[in-house]
Amino acid sequence: MADGISIANNLLANQVQFNLDVNQNALKTITNQLSSGLRINTAADDPSGLAIATNLQTQADGFNTAVQNVQNANNAAQVALGAFTTTTDILQRIRSLAVEAASDINSTNDRQNLQTEVSQLLLEVNRIAQNTNFNGQALLDGSHSGFQARQAAFLNVTANTALATNGNLPQVAGVNYGFLAASVVAANAQFQTTVGGVAGQGGTGTVDGTIELQVINTGVSIAIQESFINSATGVVTKSNTLFGKGAASGKATIKGTGLTGANGFDNVKITLGSFTTADVGTTAYIKVSQNVAALTNPNHPAFNFQSGADEGDVIQVGIEATNTQTLRISNINVAISSSANPSIGAEDAIGQIDNALQTILAQQANLGAVVVRLNEDANNDNISEVNLQASESSIRDLNVGAATTEFTKLQILVQVGTSVLAQSNANAQTVLGLFR
Repeated sequence: MADGISIANNLLANQVQFNLDVNQNALKTITNQLSSGLRINTAADDPSGLAIATNLQTQADGFNTAVQNVQNANNAAQVALGAFTTTTDILQRIRSLAVEAASDINSTNDRQNLQTEVSQLLLEVNRIAQNTNFNGQALLDGSHSGFQARQAAFLNVTANTALATNGNLPQVAGVNYGFLAASVVAANAQFQTTVGGVAGQGGTGTVDGTIELQVINTGVSIAIQESFINSATGVVTKSNTLFGKGAASGKATIKGTGLTGANGFDNVKITLGSFTTADVGTTAYIKVSQNVAALTNPNHPAFNFQSGADEGDVIQVGIEATNTQTLRISNINVAISSSANPSIGAEDAIGQIDNALQTILAQQANLGAVVVRLNEDANNDNISEVNLQASESSIRDLNVGAATTEFTKLQILVQVGTSVLAQSNANAQTVLGLFR
């Protein structure tokens, strides 16, 4: 049945009003989106989309901040590397002074004057280690050393002598009898300990020091005089026994295992080559460095750099102290002498500095490698941030072109709806014509 004319309910106007309300709400939403540039402004716009986009933005922000952390860590590393470079220059200068002091043309006063400069340079090494910091965080004083691996005891033949004759003895099992120190090895397991002291000084452990072997003429025979300088104390000790050639093989062995000077120093076993009168005055030097136990340093934890966006995404860097004590050069004295060798202190200093240089160069290499790793981490953070930002944008950002088209359409619909509503309201007034 066809609808009749009614003034109680203007059904036509009600329908128009409903459509107009829908279009006006849609226009309000699209206007808000266009003004903000976002498709999702509230949870009502897209509940799940908002949650995903927010999580992605949180991750992207985390990576962005991590890049700043890495940059700060790089800056701190550059400060430490600069201090390492200065310390290296100082060590090289001390080594040059030791080389100068090792020449017997220098008098005792000359060596004392050289030691004066060495002492001041050692103080500067300590000052750099103590005062180098970044943003108030000490870098080189060991307060952030963290775990440090054990350093095994080791020895180096720093100088040797080719003998005038090898006694026609061939090289056997790696032993070359044509050299004064034909073969040098650790005597036993005690070589790896720091207990006691030097074997020839009443102890059994290995300490830092230098063994000197010198061919001398006793007036009765040709023999080897073994001496040892303890780097920590500066004490020079001569062996109680002169080592001669073995009767059968033309060689002798310093066992390095006893508690008296008769069996050598610092747990170092030395096989001597076949020496003759022509070799008198020649020397060989063996540098020995003691074992250093691993350090856990629970009170001096390593630096932790938050290099990523997630919990636990850190890079740990331990920087060992670089003072004279940890570099084991605090007792260097180029003026120490003995009756047999006035320059034995300078010779020992050269070996000590060489070891210290290797230590600090290893630290530089380690820190430099960490910088490379941090830079790679920063690049990864930047890439992750860009990709996460792109993903978040695809969910949250508005397609402006499509939204503009929709905005124009809704504007037209609202305008048309407003006009139609006016006509619908006027249509009810036709009822009055029935009363004329």
